[in-house]
Amino acid sequence: MRKRKMGFSKLFVIILGLLLALTLDQCTAQEFRCSSPSSCRALVGYITVNNTNLDAIQSLFNVTSFQSLLGANDLPLSTPRNRTIAARQLIRVPINCVCYNGTGTSSGGPTYTIQPGDGLYHIAAEVFSQLVLFPQIAAANNISNPDLIVVGDTLQIPLPCSCDDVDGQKVVHYAHVVEPNSTLPEIAQEFGTDEATLARINGITAQNQLKAEQPIDVPLKACNSSVRSDSLDFPLLAANGTYVFTANGCVRCTCEAANNWTLHCEPSQNRPSRWERCPSMQCEGSQGLSLGNVTTSGCSRTTCSYAGFNNSTIFTTLVQDSSCTTSTPSNDVSRISLKWDIVIISVLLCLHLLSVYSSPSFYYLALFTFCFGELQLSRVEIEKGIEQY
Repeated sequence: MRKRKMGFSKLFVIILGLLLALTLDQCTAQEFRCSSPSSCRALVGYITVNNTNLDAIQSLFNVTSFQSLLGANDLPLSTPRNRTIAARQLIRVPINCVCYNGTGTSSGGPTYTIQPGDGLYHIAAEVFSQLVLFPQIAAANNISNPDLIVVGDTLQIPLPCSCDDVDGQKVVHYAHVVEPNSTLPEIAQEFGTDEATLARINGITAQNQLKAEQPIDVPLKACNSSVRSDSLDFPLLAANGTYVFTANGCVRCTCEAANNWTLHCEPSQNRPSRWERCPSMQCEGSQGLSLGNVTTSGCSRTTCSYAGFNNSTIFTTLVQDSSCTTSTPSNDVSRISLKWDIVIISVLLCLHLLSVYSSPSFYYLALFTFCFGELQLSRVEIEKGIEQY
């Protein structure tokens, strides 16, 4: 009987320790560093818990524009709102990010209305799929006791993000929830970055500091653009395989690595959100070249590129580059050239060595055997070489 009590006590201590460790992990999440003075667009990776649809995801994250949700996932504009998203499927959600006290957090949403039976842990871990931890929700809403929340109250959900440059480059910061047994090298390879960068920006000095089921800051390379620093949408950031709408919805910009990591913008054909109609998008001094159009003259290529907007104007600029590439010899050409170099050297060498022999028959036979057997030349080619010698 005494042994049973001791066994039960040990089991209780183990369970209590596990719960304590889980609680500590939930309280010591790594926040995303952010010191940029400006706001920016960022992305979070939302893994659906149950079957849902795009409309429900837009509503959950308070995404202002449905088209921006489509663009973050490179989905066609014809995609219906009720498109089914299966459980455990990844959807990238665009958010607005601001920096405060060295930490990045979502601005203007999302918000969540407390439902019957909700707890902060459930809201963080299941509703928002571990993109945020319950102590962070409590802190953002000045909740001293996480167990005391009121049905019907609205909570601010502080999603992690950043606007900082990485190694002097503009990037799109992506909140990626770490899967169990993942490693930094695997994550770096998946997202086209490197292990050292991931470790540095997340303050990770050892693999055991990479916590499963918690978000990590992944910098995604952004396309280069011509957007002016005084533009209302500066910096306009888009990651590879995504598109964004800007200038009150009048302009659509696409980022593709295949386009030399250069943002390609064109009129969206959308109805503007704050203007009666979209302003002119023609490039001055281009003889009628409009936004997104390209003209070529010889090796020179001129593009009418997007440069930003203000309250009444869409800025454009002419960007010139070269469309010609320097041709390099093919492998076959290189091999042919190398072969003939060897042929010339070998023929001269064998002629020199065999010239010491007085017998013409031996001289010719040896020369023919060496050149034809080793260099695979025709008899006519060899005789021609002899005549020249």
